[in-house]
Formats: sequence, C-alpha cells, structure tokens
Amino acid sequence: MVNSEGNRPDNGHVLANIPIPVLLIGPDNSIAYANDASEAFFGRSRKRLEGQPTAAVLRFESERMNFALISSENDISAQDMELKSAHGSITVDINISLLPGETDWRIAIISPRHGGREHIGEQKDSGQQQAMGAPAILGHEIKNPLAGIKGAAQLLARHVDEKNQPLTELIVNEVDRIARLLDQMQKLSRSEEPELAPANVHLLIERAIRSLRAANRAMPELSINYDPSLPEVLIDADGMVQILINLLQNAVDALKGRLDGVIGISTRFVMSGALREADMERRTVKLPVEIAISDNGPGVPQHIEDELFSPFVTTKRDGQGLGLAIVRNLVQQMNSRIVFERDVQKQRTVFRLFLPVAPKKGES
Repeated sequence: MVNSEGNRPDNGHVLANIPIPVLLIGPDNSIAYANDASEAFFGRSRKRLEGQPTAAVLRFESERMNFALISSENDISAQDMELKSAHGSITVDINISLLPGETDWRIAIISPRHGGREHIGEQKDSGQQQAMGAPAILGHEIKNPLAGIKGAAQLLARHVDEKNQPLTELIVNEVDRIARLLDQMQKLSRSEEPELAPANVHLLIERAIRSLRAANRAMPELSINYDPSLPEVLIDADGMVQILINLLQNAVDALKGRLDGVIGISTRFVMSGALREADMERRTVKLPVEIAISDNGPGVPQHIEDELFSPFVTTKRDGQGLGLAIVRNLVQQMNSRIVFERDVQKQRTVFRLFLPVAPKKGES
C-alpha cells in the first residue's frame, strides 16, 4: 500500500473518483491527500489542503471531537457534527479509520448532510434549521446515501488493481459498520413504553451470560455472588437482558489479552436503597435491589468518565460508543438507576444497577 517513494499509500487515483470528501491523514496528523470532492467541499485547492495539520482543516464546534481527532488512535464515527470555517459551519457525518495494513495512516470520510449546504464555503441560510429526530435522520439522511456509496465502492473494486483492493473493501466495510451503527441508534431513539412486569433478576443474568458465551470464543473467569433472598423487581425483562449483555460485553472487551481477568457479578438488597424521581408520576421510587458488574481491566480514562454514558464516547478501537448510551436509555425507561465507579484500592471498574421491587399481589 506504500508508494514507490516510501511515503503515503498509493491510492490517490481510487480516492479521486469517490463523490464525497475523503482525506488521507499521515502519521504526523497532517493532510497527506485530498480528493477532488474535498477541493470543492472546502473551497481550497488540493495543493493548499495537503500538508496542513488535520486540526486546521477539520475544526469542529465540539471540543470533545477536536480532542479526539488529534489524540485518539481509535476509529471515530460521529453524526451531526458542526464543522467550522471562516464562512460559517456545516453539519456533517464523519468517519475516520485506520487504513488496512497501515498502522499510522488514517482515512477520513466526510458526508455533508443533505437538505442543507453542500459546501463549507457557502454562507449560512438565514432560516434556522431545527435538529431532526434520530428516526428521521436514519431513514432519510443516512441510509439512502450509504447505499450509493457502497455501490460506488463496489463498482470501483472492479477497475482497480489488486494492490488497491483493500481500500475499496475498507469503504464497503465502513458502510456496513455505519449501517449497524444506525440500527443501534434506532434502539437508542425508541420512545415506546417499556413492558414493566415482575421478574427474577438472577434468571435474567443467566440469560445474559448464555448469550455472552455464545458470542465470545474465549471468556474471562466469572465470579458470581447472588443474594438468593432477593424479591422480584419491576422491570422490562428483555430490556434488562440487553442492559446486562452490554455491560458484560464491555467487561469482556476490557479484559482481552489478560490471563488473570475476572468479571464479578453480584446481587444484593440495599436496605437504605437508592432513590430516583420517576419521570411520569413525579414520585420518588426506592431502588433497593442492586446488581453489580465489575472487572479488573485497565479502567476508563479519566477524561471521558463524566461523559461515559453519552453517545459516541468509547475507548474501543472498533467501538461505536452507543452501548452505554443504550444502557442509560433503557435504565431510565424502567425508572431505575445506573452508576459507574472505579475502586482504586481493588483496581476494579464497577457498574451498579439499582432496581425497584415489584409490588406484591394486591398492592398498587
């Protein structure tokens, strides 16, 4: 993938035909290549773009995004980001991934949002555009263009040599990954009422563990400590299984490569109980049933602890940053609560779920 001069990967003639802005980012975090669509989008010639620091070309309203752009070695995928320029800003979706076989080179694919301005050099519309809800975005703003991008990449694959095939495969794989991301976002945007019913948390934990074992070839040791006297809780059973799977999978991922990895799963009845103000009834709900899931992995970087449950926040190289956002959404729908903590003394990361007790028969 490296050209005869030993510099950037030799794939410019492939990238030039892609109809959306694509930037190749070098090991020094500067723009090594900009395709034709990038010239039109940024209103600058390729000569003026290439060699510029990435942070000078891709400047976002979100400081968190700017920090991730220059400091993250992980893939980045984000929607509805405001990209700044001297002429205003434009809303874009952006995906940044490592090139196959290249540890220091990244490719940035920028998708301007349809229905708005197509070039960053244009002035802002005088009318204010309201943010669209996630379902509308998924149906009309992302999924349809994705099909075109994937088709174009598959067409290009028939006309490039074997050396450049990995680049077209990367585009197709990224489109497929974004499609999976959209499916997760649809889960995140659900607004239907949960089906709350009495449930045994231990049976649900066992369901989640079975799913986890089926999805992972190798599993860390599980240390399970149940309180057999726990009463039933009032939750949505399927939603709780999804919560548990997400939390347990995060623990598995955090322990990859560790021979001494241990995931702890425990339940207990907390007499004082956590409290939460229910959204609908405006009443305080006691949450005395606790499920704790812990691992002895490296923990969460301090700079993202406060936004851990926000969408697109992740420490995984191939992560999408939606797992914990979905968890929080489901927990809130069940009038429950989740907290994160780092036990420094025991060197363990802990997520605690606090759940309401199901009323006994005859109680309201």
